[in-house]
Amino acid sequence: MPSKVQFRLFFLAGVMEACCCYLVFLGDLQRQIPQMWAGVFPAFLCYVFAGYLVLRRGVLPGRPHLILGAALVFRLTLWWSPATLSDDIFRYVWDGRVQLAGINPYLYAPSAPEVAHLRDALYHSVNHAAIPTIYPPLAQLFFRAICVLSATPAAFKLALLLCDWGLCLLLAHSLVRRDQDPRRVVLYAWHPLPLVEVAGSGHIDALGVLLLFSALYALHSQRWTAAVCAFAGAFLVKLVPLALLPTFWRRPRADWLNFCKRSALLLFPILGLLAFWPFAAAGEKLATGLLTYVQHWHFNAAAYSLFRLALEPLHARWLCTALFALIALGVQIRYREPYRAAFATLGAYILLSPTVHPWYLLWVLPFLAFFPSPAWILLSGLIFLAYEVQIGYGSEGMWREKSWVLWAQYAPFYLLLGTTACYRRLRGHRDD
Repeated sequence: MPSKVQFRLFFLAGVMEACCCYLVFLGDLQRQIPQMWAGVFPAFLCYVFAGYLVLRRGVLPGRPHLILGAALVFRLTLWWSPATLSDDIFRYVWDGRVQLAGINPYLYAPSAPEVAHLRDALYHSVNHAAIPTIYPPLAQLFFRAICVLSATPAAFKLALLLCDWGLCLLLAHSLVRRDQDPRRVVLYAWHPLPLVEVAGSGHIDALGVLLLFSALYALHSQRWTAAVCAFAGAFLVKLVPLALLPTFWRRPRADWLNFCKRSALLLFPILGLLAFWPFAAAGEKLATGLLTYVQHWHFNAAAYSLFRLALEPLHARWLCTALFALIALGVQIRYREPYRAAFATLGAYILLSPTVHPWYLLWVLPFLAFFPSPAWILLSGLIFLAYEVQIGYGSEGMWREKSWVLWAQYAPFYLLLGTTACYRRLRGHRDD
């Protein structure tokens, strides 16, 4: 017989589905940011309450079928929403079409005359047309594979939507393997962020995050070769996981000190070289787009924006990099458990990155199923305020960030993070 928790989850799922339908009804979200918030924030409140129902004391573990089924329905609903909050998906389609034409996507920017014959109506939606692609080789091969089937944003969104739902299934299974309630997957599966950013906007991060958590799952199962292969795949989709290389080097098991097992990590550079090989003809142009991103782009970054008040942009970037290196080192010293180390490392990376688009939080959001941090849950909801910049951009063509948006996102986050840390420390002393 269904429990009260299941009935309440079913009701919350109905409200969230209504919010998803409302977002689809809006159509162009970029030109209707306040209306988008009116759909997203009620869905986020439902998500928080659903998480509370699953996490509260005295609730017995249960099956996640309702949660996973509703998660798929939410995603399929938002698949119908046009990708208007971000134009990244149009670059994916362009890169895939360029490869199908037999051209190396790292060689020419979309605006280059060498690829003028490939331009069609889609070209006008391609972002940063004067810059060659920044996406790594496995992402490029994914773009090409989808374009073989259908060179349309809808096809890309469907493929990435399935990757994201596959991640939900993997998280539920991982929770069981870790002796945790599999219904805690609700802390990722029902979050509005992947619904909007993957099912709605079709960000490639979904594939990278799926591969990363496949690697962590294999690592937890002591399947060293599978872990390294999946980890290399995540890195070759987005470079972000490179920060976790020490985590995969330092195994949680004592027998990982065995050189034969540690040598499995040698597959990482081998797979990297094999992936880059088909594009090697681009030479130094392989890094042109990436260097432009690293050196010049910045958005919605609290720490970097604070450092820029006293430092030159380049020095502020170097300071963020140095602080991240120190924190990452401290994380490796403190945590041997790979999931916790990965969460702390990627969290620090995001907080110190000069660019923090809302979908960047997809890299830390799945960890909330294992470590439900109130501060990170709060930030993952407030991050939608970053889209305020689209209001001026859509009406005037001006990309201007406002300081209140940064304060509204990060001040509550850091306050809650500090308060939670102090509370846990005081409670620990009392227990002693």
